[in-house]
Amino acid sequence: MQTSSWRGAALVGAVLLVAMFVSLGAFAVRSGRAGDRFDFLRWEVSAFPNKWLDRLGAPLRDDPDPDEALRRYFALDDRNSDEGRALENEVEAVIEGRVDAVLRELGAGWPLSPFGVWPPVDAELAGSPRVLVVSPRDRIARLKTDTLRPDLTLTEAESLERSTEAADANRSALVVGTGGLSLYPAVVSNRDSYEETVDTVAHEWTHHYLSIYPLGRDYFRSDDVRTINETVADLVGAEVGRIVVERWPLNPPSTPTPAATPTATATASPPPLDFDATMRDLRTEVDGLLAAGRIEDAERRMEAVRLQLNAAGYRIRRINQAYFAWYGTYAARGDSVDPLGGQLRDLRERSGSLSSFLHAVRDATTRDDVAALLASRSG
Repeated sequence: MQTSSWRGAALVGAVLLVAMFVSLGAFAVRSGRAGDRFDFLRWEVSAFPNKWLDRLGAPLRDDPDPDEALRRYFALDDRNSDEGRALENEVEAVIEGRVDAVLRELGAGWPLSPFGVWPPVDAELAGSPRVLVVSPRDRIARLKTDTLRPDLTLTEAESLERSTEAADANRSALVVGTGGLSLYPAVVSNRDSYEETVDTVAHEWTHHYLSIYPLGRDYFRSDDVRTINETVADLVGAEVGRIVVERWPLNPPSTPTPAATPTATATASPPPLDFDATMRDLRTEVDGLLAAGRIEDAERRMEAVRLQLNAAGYRIRRINQAYFAWYGTYAARGDSVDPLGGQLRDLRERSGSLSSFLHAVRDATTRDDVAALLASRSG
């Protein structure tokens, strides 16, 4: 009994400590301007206590069977409905527990932790924030990202883009949707399918894990650090998510709810045009045009390809420098031209276990670091 009480107290204390640091960080980056910005502090103040009060009250409730809760929740068209909100906490707990179980089996987290993995898997299903991405027009790079409220309308998004670009003629702006945000608890979109949700929960946990190591601490230092960090999170999320879904499948499979202001979606029938190959070719062409100082030619080419993709069945609102600055951070995507994607995949394969991969890559903050890790595992 004493051991159980100590573990419970340690868990609560550890989670409170993580939440305190995340709240302080959120407060530091929170914009003083209200309106379109996502309110980090309000999220922490409301989401964190709600999560753990629900856990404390669980023994007093008659919650539905976990699999039945998942089926009902992911079948809903409106997950902000009364039924969705009633099921939300149970669904979060089930997914967190399953991701935690797989992470422990794979050796991730701190091996001496008395409670599952560290940090504890913690996610809140909600409207995920949008992001205003700003890049220079003469090259592709993330100059700034502003986190915006999730209910931002298309009209408001386009107004923000126009005002940002009007304020500086050498700026390219784009508002994009997100699947999650690594606050603590993590914000995870409540619009996605079961499979996508599990993947995102594991992805955001990876950000939590990396936050105390150089790869996480230096996240805002450079585009290269962000690309390594996000690509690692993508790889871990996909691997853990696949195992969770294979072990605990949802029948029938769930389908995502379309976002209110999509950046790119595909029609029900796969279009004949290869999206990934088309975007890889376009990125290579745009990089060459910008390097030659042909900014307007690059922008005309991006618009021409956008129209071509739309005619083939894809819906993409804008393709510009900010588009590539955002999506280029995820080097494991099929449309990426960044060699870091292939290098990090190879490193994961050569590392044997997921634990070994995370232990190696958590200190890598440059492309040279990744190359050196890969070389050390060759042969």
